[in-house]
Amino acid sequence: MPRRRGLLEILRLFIGRAFHAMFMLRDKVKGYISEHDLVLSLNENVMIVGRADAIKVAEGKAHIIERKSSKAPRKGAWVSDIIQAGAYGLMVARNYRPQEITVEVRYPTASRVFKFDSRLSALVLKAIDDYLLVKKNGILPAAKRGRRCNSCPYREACFLLDLEGEEAKNLEEPGSWLIDIDTIEEQ
Repeated sequence: MPRRRGLLEILRLFIGRAFHAMFMLRDKVKGYISEHDLVLSLNENVMIVGRADAIKVAEGKAHIIERKSSKAPRKGAWVSDIIQAGAYGLMVARNYRPQEITVEVRYPTASRVFKFDSRLSALVLKAIDDYLLVKKNGILPAAKRGRRCNSCPYREACFLLDLEGEEAKNLEEPGSWLIDIDTIEEQ
């Protein structure tokens, strides 16, 4: 369902790009590779691709930085941000094989550091599994309803797709496990 971007959205994208560009020189001085493309083939049919904001792999350790221009939650990181950063962790783990990986989500006012472990790996792989169900079978993911729905350009089409009654009770939609998770906290 293509749509045109509004002026505010275009402005926010520009500000986000400028935000990331400000840190590239600093990253280079500190030994990080900025905007590094990562690719991982999970099997013959599934490949994940991403571009980490900054990565440093040295002496058996890897540190991944994902920068966000949005406001940080009070505790932890937004679940979507940690899944994105965790996907980079999975790609680095499989491609570089370091003994230890940390992923850091940096917000303008806070930084959250996570150890890439089996818990984070499982979270990422579960999200990928759900994405595959959505993509391959045309199943719509569970939608988290809230205030943001009021300004969404897809609001009407999305609400028409909601199931009701017994159908809704007996169906576990892809992504439904994420509905009640807003943030993930460091351990």
